[in-house]
Amino acid sequence: MKILLLGEFSGLHMNLKEGLVELGHEAVIAAHGDGFKKVPCDISLDSNFSGLLRKIDSRLKPLYKLNQLTNYDVVQLVNPFIFGAKFFPRRFFLNKIIQGNEKFFLSGAGDDAYFWRFGREKLKYGPFDDFLKYDHKSDVFKLDTKEALEFNSWLLEKSNGLIPIMYEYEKSYEGQPKRLNTIPIPINTSKVVYQENRVGKKLGVFHGLNRYGFKGTRHVEEAFKYLRNKYPNDLELVIDGKMPLDKYLQLMQRTNVVIDQMNSHSLGVNGVYALAMGKVVLGGAEPESLISLGVESSPVINLEPNAQSIIQQVENLLAKKNEIQQIGYESRQFAEGVHGHTKVAQQYINTWSKH
Repeated sequence: MKILLLGEFSGLHMNLKEGLVELGHEAVIAAHGDGFKKVPCDISLDSNFSGLLRKIDSRLKPLYKLNQLTNYDVVQLVNPFIFGAKFFPRRFFLNKIIQGNEKFFLSGAGDDAYFWRFGREKLKYGPFDDFLKYDHKSDVFKLDTKEALEFNSWLLEKSNGLIPIMYEYEKSYEGQPKRLNTIPIPINTSKVVYQENRVGKKLGVFHGLNRYGFKGTRHVEEAFKYLRNKYPNDLELVIDGKMPLDKYLQLMQRTNVVIDQMNSHSLGVNGVYALAMGKVVLGGAEPESLISLGVESSPVINLEPNAQSIIQQVENLLAKKNEIQQIGYESRQFAEGVHGHTKVAQQYINTWSKH
């Protein structure tokens, strides 16, 4: 099968591609590199210019490369709005993609209009208010509009189906005939170094800084302030990020505990990387998300979106440091068994072939 993976979020398509290739398929990634994360791709849609030239080039480059984006058996678009630049003819462009390829699928990942309209209504909690206040700094967001929902619905109808990567998107598209079964986030564990999770003089706890409001970083800051004052000799607490993916993963490798997204029912891509490294992961592990993944239990320690939840779980880990190595081992096993890139890739092949 010849597959085009269009767009990228934190290595989601990179890991899926590696699984597909190992299974004997031809897979190509065309993407912007996901901003500062600089995730590698085969066909770059990013601009090498700066200033006004960059704005012009970034709108023209996908159009220039349309001939490289056709004649595939399957195209999967990581998100309906990755071609969201002002004045970019995205309907024209995506129509050409749909018409020029055999099958077209959407991935339920990242921000989209269904997540903002229906996820916001249906989920117990989410990143919406914190994102508006701290990241967007406005009460009005382009994905929470009638126009965005209409475009999202148009593209969904044009597709062969939408594949959620986690419970949040499964719930957001609930009741839609084109919504297919959730497929877990893939991770190429053979490329992620697993180390026994040994605790040194201090227990290292890390939270990756990306979208401050969306990930609920304010709760982590509040918890770390309390924990730093109470356990100055027992904890090393780090919040850092906004760097290329490879540098970010190197930083994460040096810690014991990773705090993923606070406002999520499920684990994000970075949290799955942490599992593969053998870290103790704190983040989204609500019962609904486990059902969505098709598992009964998870080594991920569930957090609710508040500082006290973090404080309680970190103090619990301090009290049982002798168990951290075993939890880290279980994390790696879970990453291999549930998120292993060839297992996940085969699920995609089965789904694409069926629909």
